[in-house]
Amino acid sequence: MKIKLRELALSLKKITTVAAAKFAVLELEIADKQKTISNLASIGTAYGTSSNAATTTARTATISNFILLTNGIVAIRFTTAISVPDATLNISSTGAKAIKIGGGNIQPGVINAGMTAVMQYDGTNFNIISLSGLEQSASPSDLYVDMGLPSGTLWATRNIDVTQPNGFAASIYQYACSFFSWGNVDGHNPNAQDAFDYDFGTDNAGPYASTQGAALTGDISTSFDAARVNCGAPWRLPTMGEFGELFNYITYIDANGDDIPVAQDNKLTTVNGVTGLLLKSTVNGKTLFFPCSGGGYGSSWYDRGAYGYFWASSLGSESGGRILSFRSDGVWPQGNGFRFDGFSARPVQ
Repeated sequence: MKIKLRELALSLKKITTVAAAKFAVLELEIADKQKTISNLASIGTAYGTSSNAATTTARTATISNFILLTNGIVAIRFTTAISVPDATLNISSTGAKAIKIGGGNIQPGVINAGMTAVMQYDGTNFNIISLSGLEQSASPSDLYVDMGLPSGTLWATRNIDVTQPNGFAASIYQYACSFFSWGNVDGHNPNAQDAFDYDFGTDNAGPYASTQGAALTGDISTSFDAARVNCGAPWRLPTMGEFGELFNYITYIDANGDDIPVAQDNKLTTVNGVTGLLLKSTVNGKTLFFPCSGGGYGSSWYDRGAYGYFWASSLGSESGGRILSFRSDGVWPQGNGFRFDGFSARPVQ
């Protein structure tokens, strides 16, 4: 009897020892798994950013420790628009997967710059289940247009008008707007008073010489930017390079939407009684209108309905700033203007 009890005790001790060892291993395994899933990227749930050019079909994003799992949920913020059809997404080199919405491939105009897409991976594709608003843009959608440009730049649909509550002209198709000398934020409207004296002189030594813009020796910075000051962040004046990019991805169209022949010098058209340039994106077909608002020189307004002049933030020379200009005999997307002239402004972000 004593022998059997001793054998039983030894068996129990052995069982206890083995169980303790297995429990210790189990504890380590559980701790390791808890450590693994403490980062949700390890179970296919995470947040990342895609910043490829808007014309890139194969979009990418990098998320540390990301594991691609069927039914996993991921949120991706697109800092640039998707302006090409049938885009794919490759997260952390897990393979390019088609981006789907409503059962079909993503198309241009669905995802604009600054949007965040929440997607579920179904084992084959990323299916969009929700889209946020434009995080990059704090502006109502009628104030900007995404022309599908590689940079993802959003262009305002209207000129600056400091007499309006939001800093923008009341309508897309109107001449009335504010005019600025280069590097200055004080906008002046011809209908506000009869004289056109202001800081627009007839040379840089006139009234312009006493302005903040006259002291600039480089491109316009934020505090000198008429768009940022009058319309708020993230609006700013376009660079000369951004004017160049825009005009590399458009065709000129008339009020009926028909292409204006490339060989035709006069690219102007009239929409709702307002003459200007009507541009159509060659990427996504969206349009943008620049009116012939004219300009200011000395104490005179001139060329309204005939010429368009729009400042860029880029310095041209000691006496000049870069501009977009157009009239019936041509379009010059990267021209120069005297800094003391009063020209209109079209913001971007």
